[in-house]
Amino acid sequence: MRAMRVRRPAGVIAATMAVAVMAGCSAGAPQAEEAGASTRYSGDEELLQVIRPSFSGPDDIAAVALVADGEVRTAFVRADAETRFEIGSITKTFTGLLLAEAIERGEVALDDPLGIHLDLDDAPVADVTLGALATHQSGLPIFPSDPEWQQEAAALDAEGKDAVDETLDELLALARAEQLPNDPTTAYSNFGAALAGQALAAAAGTEYRDILAERILEPLGLEDTSLPIEDDDHVKGLAQGFTGDRRKADPSTLGAFAPAGGIVTTVEDLARYAQGVIDGPYAGSAALEPNPFGDGDYGYFWALSSRGDRDLVSHDGMTTGFTSALLIDRTAGTAAIVFVNRSSRPVHEVARDLLGQVD
Repeated sequence: MRAMRVRRPAGVIAATMAVAVMAGCSAGAPQAEEAGASTRYSGDEELLQVIRPSFSGPDDIAAVALVADGEVRTAFVRADAETRFEIGSITKTFTGLLLAEAIERGEVALDDPLGIHLDLDDAPVADVTLGALATHQSGLPIFPSDPEWQQEAAALDAEGKDAVDETLDELLALARAEQLPNDPTTAYSNFGAALAGQALAAAAGTEYRDILAERILEPLGLEDTSLPIEDDDHVKGLAQGFTGDRRKADPSTLGAFAPAGGIVTTVEDLARYAQGVIDGPYAGSAALEPNPFGDGDYGYFWALSSRGDRDLVSHDGMTTGFTSALLIDRTAGTAAIVFVNRSSRPVHEVARDLLGQVD
């Protein structure tokens, strides 16, 4: 790989290096050309009224969903139920649920150091625990600090190119080279999330993509969700992504960094995922509760917050060509999902406005 841009929930941290991720419409995917008013917008009219002001640009392709009372309402801008979007760091919530399940299975423990599961020799990162990674307390930077790696990543990103293709061996080599602070504070790290996901896969004796499929995607029936890793992992129906300055962005293939931000999905599949968290198999997951390694702001990669007496869990995502938000009100049993094919868009605010429709 070379770099990726995936973002902390609620837009608290913008990635300092833009890199890696998506673009490119495959045959049959909605295009960005001008369309008539009758075909540009579709779906639930109340939701369309909420999103039109934010997603009215000439290239905008967007999809939103509102989950309430066991039902899913959707709305689309130049898209439909089959349009795929990159969801960036929302992927970390899947990694968090996998961590909780691996602990239940006895495969790992929250206080396991990475060196138990990954070949990190006696490097400082080998002593970092899974619990610290899941709350971004590891001291690892957002991306590898190797100057050559950063330079190449920045150059590729400046051209809107797919810059993410590190193998697991390359990821581990970069990790072994990192020097960590003696007293780390909270610092959002895609690097750390990638290592956590790879450690879970190693503990299960398989690959991250396999445990993701076997333990979450297949049980929930997420048939339109995938994890492209190699350049030839083409995703059917992928919308064309755009950078913040409206340059076309290449499709994302994150290589070994995939556990931090590699999932591609549809809005209806992510709505089904949200239902699994609201009242399905993941409703009682430890991933959704305060992580003892943190300060209460995180579960296992999930951002925790409150609104009045309501408990919220969430995560935003950003890639070079897409922005996304997942916001779940666990108390009310509602969720809002927002996808758009351009980086740096106000998706979390739109998600809050969508939830306001059922408050």
